[in-house]
Amino acid sequence: MATRSSHVFFGVVLVFLLAWQVSAGATQLGLEDAVESALEESIDCRIVQLEWEQAQLAYKKAMADNLLTQSTYDHRLAELNLMKAETAYKKGVATAVTTAVRRFSDVELAMLDLRIREQQLQLSAKAEELTLKKAATQNASEYEVLEAKATLAKSQFDYQRAADDLAEKQQAFSILIGSEEHLPDGKLHFVPFDTPLPEILAQVLESSVAIREARDSLELAKLELEKLLLEETADLLVRDARNKVTLAELRLQQSQATITQDLLAAYNGVNNAQRVYEASNNALELQSRQHDITKGQVTAGLKTEDDLAKARIALWEAERSVYEALTNYVVAYLQFDEATGEDVRMSLETMVKGINGAIGTFSSPAVDKDLGGHGDSGHGRITICRISCCIPDQCLEFGHRH
Repeated sequence: MATRSSHVFFGVVLVFLLAWQVSAGATQLGLEDAVESALEESIDCRIVQLEWEQAQLAYKKAMADNLLTQSTYDHRLAELNLMKAETAYKKGVATAVTTAVRRFSDVELAMLDLRIREQQLQLSAKAEELTLKKAATQNASEYEVLEAKATLAKSQFDYQRAADDLAEKQQAFSILIGSEEHLPDGKLHFVPFDTPLPEILAQVLESSVAIREARDSLELAKLELEKLLLEETADLLVRDARNKVTLAELRLQQSQATITQDLLAAYNGVNNAQRVYEASNNALELQSRQHDITKGQVTAGLKTEDDLAKARIALWEAERSVYEALTNYVVAYLQFDEATGEDVRMSLETMVKGINGAIGTFSSPAVDKDLGGHGDSGHGRITICRISCCIPDQCLEFGHRH
């Protein structure tokens, strides 16, 4: 007669396999293709693109009209409006791209979570079954039985929540790309961040639309003041013009300070994300070795299969941490490029090509073999550039294999 725990285990395997069959029916989509589809589907991107096109038409019209008037002010205003529209377009694209990266990786993270929760549920079901057998021979107390049941109930809840989360993340990704026929292949790439802040800051301050606008306002205010002084205008109007010049100077300083602070925050953000990624790789290396040690101890009869399952869970959790850290790094990298006014699609292309590093894919072949063939969903793959990257005070090697 089948025990309650065996029914639970069968249900888990059935749910997992059914979910995998659904996923297996979809073709895999790489990050670059996923982003391209997301951009095509994004209404916000289409709006800012049309607004930019309208701004280009308005600029051409203004330049044609200005052939007669030769107005410096009208010329600068037309250029400024065009730059604003281009900046808004780039910002809209950047938002869509970073959202796509998040949705792309969310599916993979949810799959990794489900794999972990499945293993934990198997352990809880086995522990409850053993406790019930002990209780039948009066070798386990009523409290131990209740504790085992509570642990199993929590594991069941965690597993179902992970399954629901995976379904939600897959649906969100399908909506993002406008198709239910594709799932992300889960591959992310790493390229080192080695941008010198002083150099890029100078470029950003020079090309910033906000600063350009503030400078133009200051220059116009100065021109107006000079005009009033030449015309010997009343003191009240001159004082007003002087105040406007001072305000324009302060607003220029304010814009410069804001942009500097924002860029520094983005710069620190990507560097910190890089360090977290390095630390998570170190933790993964440790868990990988611990898993191998435990596996050897099981073979030698020093530890049990449950001990190996727990080591496997710890290893998978470390893998998930690496993937999450890599996702955060990619997003931070793109956000920094957005802050500099770059087109993040070019940055993403650089990342996908894996410039400066040899791309390798890692999964857990040895660990998957331990599962009896159903533990690997075909995902859990993290593509990383294996490279040496020197940053201030330390030289880091990124990438991991096990």
